[in-house]
Amino acid sequence: MILKTAVLQMKSFARQYRKNTDIVIDKMKEAAENHADILLLPECFLTGYHLPVSNEEALADDDKYIREICDAADKLNIGVVLTAASKGATKPQNSAYVISKNGAVLMKYSKVHTCDFDWERYLEGGEEFFVCDFDGVKLGVMICYDREHPESARELALQG
Repeated sequence: MILKTAVLQMKSFARQYRKNTDIVIDKMKEAAENHADILLLPECFLTGYHLPVSNEEALADDDKYIREICDAADKLNIGVVLTAASKGATKPQNSAYVISKNGAVLMKYSKVHTCDFDWERYLEGGEEFFVCDFDGVKLGVMICYDREHPESARELALQG
């Protein structure tokens, strides 16, 4: 199986969820027109990577903007790795949602290795690494600083 991937490389707008959602959907359309299977977004794109952010400002898993992007994935037949500051137990998390071509959230991964020496110290780390099946391809996610820890790649490799 060949997985054609589109990558978005641009800065989003701090806490401008409507504007960022519109950009994501526009870029999903462009990627679909170029026959991509999945679109990868920069870290915390939907909410903007502007810390600190409160848990109240972070997005819930059932947020209307996430649902709108899921609906667009289904309509356009393209997957997306949607990134956002999401609600954690007590503090927000830096998360990635892998959304299938039919708009289903296949998995949510929250960054395990947050940086204690920067604004990320105000975030709650995730607990584990996950993989999912995306169109017959095992797909796992690491976010930024996770790559500095060999255990991150090892955990994903062990899961296929």
